Formats: sequence, C-alpha cells, structure tokens
Amino acid sequence: MLKTLARWLAVAALLLLVAFALFSREGAGWRWLTQGGWHTTARISSLSPQEQAWARTAWRYFENNTQPQTGLVNGSDKQPRVTLWQMGDTLIALLAAREMDLINEAEFDARLTRLLGTLNRLTLTDTRTPGRLYSSRTATPIDFSGKPAKSGWSAKDMARLMLALRLTAERAPQYREYLDKIILRWNFCPVMDNEGELRSASLQDGQPVVRDELRLGESEYAASAFRLWGFPVGKAIIPPSRNVIIYQRSLAVDARDPRTTWQPSLLTTLPAMLPGLEFGWQPPGVPPEVQKTLRERAEGVWLSQKTRWERDKVLTARADFYLPQAPWHVEDTVWGNGYAWNTLGDDGRYYPRLAQVSTKAVFVLWTLWDTDYTDALMAVTTHLNNPEQGWFEGRVEATGDINPTLTLSTNAMVLEALLYKHNAGPLFEKGLADDNSYFSRRTTDQFNPPGLCLPGERAVRTAP
Repeated sequence: MLKTLARWLAVAALLLLVAFALFSREGAGWRWLTQGGWHTTARISSLSPQEQAWARTAWRYFENNTQPQTGLVNGSDKQPRVTLWQMGDTLIALLAAREMDLINEAEFDARLTRLLGTLNRLTLTDTRTPGRLYSSRTATPIDFSGKPAKSGWSAKDMARLMLALRLTAERAPQYREYLDKIILRWNFCPVMDNEGELRSASLQDGQPVVRDELRLGESEYAASAFRLWGFPVGKAIIPPSRNVIIYQRSLAVDARDPRTTWQPSLLTTLPAMLPGLEFGWQPPGVPPEVQKTLRERAEGVWLSQKTRWERDKVLTARADFYLPQAPWHVEDTVWGNGYAWNTLGDDGRYYPRLAQVSTKAVFVLWTLWDTDYTDALMAVTTHLNNPEQGWFEGRVEATGDINPTLTLSTNAMVLEALLYKHNAGPLFEKGLADDNSYFSRRTTDQFNPPGLCLPGERAVRTAP
C-alpha cells in the first residue's frame, strides 16, 4: 500500500514538474515544444543574467532618446528625426521591454498612450499618406536638415509600422481599436495598385514622383506586412529574381538592373531574417511555396557569411548602418549591384573600407543559429556598447575599430532578437487582422466606406 502511494506521489510530482516547465513564463515551454524547439537551430531559452543586461543596455537608448511631448524616439542619438520604419521599431522595442520586465505595466501604458495619440494625429502628405521623415519633437514632416518640408511616402517604411501595429494589437489587444484607427486614416490608393504592386514616392521640384522602390527581400517583407491587414498579396510577394553564385552556392537576387531603375539591388541580412524572427518564415496568408522560398533564401544568406568566415577567416555579419560623417548611411551587403561583399553609400559610391560586423546582424544571426560561427560573432560584439547609452553600430572589418554611432534601429533589433529567445520562438502567433475588429467593421461598411482603397473597400467595389 505504501509503495503504491509512493508511486502515485512520484507520478504526481513528475506531472507537476512537467506542467511547470511547459506553462511557466507565460507558456514559453509549451511554445518551445509546439514550435519545434527540440529540433530548431535557434536559441529559445530564458535569458541569462548577461542577456538581461544586454537588453537593459538596449532599452537605455530608448530612455535617453524619448521625446516627452510625442512619445517618439530619436532615430539617432540626440537627433530629433524619425522615419515610419523607426516608429515601428519603437513599438516592437516597447513590447520587448514590457515582456522582458524592463518596464512595468504602468510605464508601458504611459509610453504606448503617448505614441497612439501621436500616430493618430500624425501630419499626412497632400495625398493623405504618411510622409518619409518626421520631427520626433513635433511629429510634423521635416527634411534631413530639420526644416519643415513636404515629402512623398515609402511603402517599405509604412510596412514596418503596419507590422508593428499588428504585433502590438496581438500582444496588447486592449489597445486594438486605437491601433486600428491609425491605419484607417491613411490613403492606400496611390500606394498599392490593383495587381498588388507597392509604390513609393519622392518629391522632385515639388511634385511627387511615384516609383517601384522595393527590391527582392524587402518586397516580400513589405507585402507580408500589408497582408496582415487584409491587403491582397500580388506582385509584391513575387518580385523578379535571378541567381548568382557565391562560394559555389546559388543565391537569388533582384533581376532588375539598378543602372536603369536607379534603385540598388541588394542582398543583405535583415530582410531575409526578419520574417524568421517574426513568423518563423511562415507569414500568414502567404502561399506555402513563397514561405518555403523565404526560408531557403535566409539559409543561403547566413550560410554564405558563415562560409566567408570559415574559408577566408573574415568575421562577417552584413547589414545597413549609420556613420557620424559622410556618407552617413551605408548598405553593407552579401551581394550588391553586381558584386559580392559590396559596400554602398547612399550617394551611390563604393566604400569597401567601411564594411563592418554589424551589431544588429550579429544579434539576429546569433539568435536564429546556435553555432560556433555565431558565437564567434558575438564574442567580438558583446562589448560594443555603453551601458548608459546603448549598443554601437558595429566593428569595422578592415581595422577592428568601433563605429560608435548609436541608433534606434540597432538597439530595437537587439531587443527584438532577445524577445524571440525569451518568447521561445516567432513573435506572431496569428498575425492576420481579426474579422471582428473595429478595422474590419469600418472597412466593410458599405454605407459609409472610408474611400481610401482599404482591403474591405476593394472587396466591396469588386463585388457584383
């Protein structure tokens, strides 16, 4: 009798231990199990004390650079300018800070409330689309010198903010109505055509010039974000591509000629890896063959960088970055405009001596692949920060010097990567806008439609 009782007690204790392991930390263990943690290459365990310190350092950038009037965060340290992409970064960083206990619920509410109000009052362009660059102090459009200015729009930047708004609606659903209202102000008629191609615009001589801005990688990512809100996935999800060979490995690159389109053709880390962090390369509503392609391309991008380290002994983690002097912004690539390992300034010139091991690329690769190569990357990156300021942009390949520039996007990407690890997998659970949401009700209202080419309106207009 005592033996039987002891066995039952042992079984009960074991079941309690298993339940605790699976469902503690808001079900991280269960997500690890159901999302294939037993065979994934990613790091999906709880944060170590060192990783928690990394997260606090990244969040310090946001504490130092938040504008109290608007809740917006400076795009670069002490520089009161911000793009829509960086506003999306801010929202994701804020979610990460709450879920990794860097801030409490009251601070999360206060920060998000200021952002919601600002985004719902954001000054729009003459075509009622959000502009390219804003003052983080006043939330009004400016140019790069900080002077008030009209501007066009960027579908790429709009997509990043749209994705962040959907992620916030999913992880903080009590604010969903106010998040929906931000998108309901925007006019999508000039941004997406009837074939699902995404367009951007710049001003030339005061007139908007509309063009195809997105290239392979960026195009699929932007289309996935638009799909979350119900927009049809059309041409943007399958941009034209061709293959190049790097280290005997075939990699897909954009097929359009940058000499005729004036848009650089780039293959770099983040556009391939963000769908992994956020969707596990399975963005909802996207055809399975496209999802498979996204995963294969990401494999090619990270393996090419790993091979360069193994064969040529050059630590490699390529991404765009900023500098404290001209050319200010650089695209550091696996392949760019016809050449492997190309480094391009925004002025169109080549800057091979500026190539660097990018901090944000290191964190993304280190999170998604637990290998000797990513450990080696982190070993030269782990001290590239000031705990009172945040993480620096990276380390120069040619000299080992530090690029001490501090930016919103790098520190947001550190937090997003660590949130993936803390979350035990991709950040989205569902993703698509709910049919029972305020957004869906407004866009399918046949008697009072917004008239802004929103997805429900497109369905109504094409109905017989």
